[in-house]
Amino acid sequence: MSDNRNDAAGYLGWFFFGALAGAAAALLLAPRTGREARELLAERSSELARKAGEMATEAQGRAGEWLDKSREVFEEQTQRLVTAFEAGREAMREEIRKEAAAERG
Repeated sequence: MSDNRNDAAGYLGWFFFGALAGAAAALLLAPRTGREARELLAERSSELARKAGEMATEAQGRAGEWLDKSREVFEEQTQRLVTAFEAGREAMREEIRKEAAAERG
C-alpha cells in the first residue's frame, strides 16, 4: 500500500515539475520583449515561492498537530499500561495474602 503512495507522490512531483518547466518555457518563448518576459517570470516565480512557503508552513503545522496527537496517544497508552500493571500487582498481593491467611487459619 505504501509503495502505491510513494509511486503516486513521485508521479505527482514529476507532474508539477513538468508543469513548472512548461510554464517557464511558455513565458520565455512567448512573443514578448525581454524586459516583459523577465518581469513576468520574476512575478510568477515570486508568486510560486510565496505559495511554496505557505504550503510548507501548512505542512509544518499539520506535522506538529500529528506529533502532538501521537504524544497524547502514547501518554494515554502508557498510563493504561501502568494502571493495568498496578492492578495486576495488587491482585497478586491479594492472592498472596489469601494464601497466607488460609495456611494460618
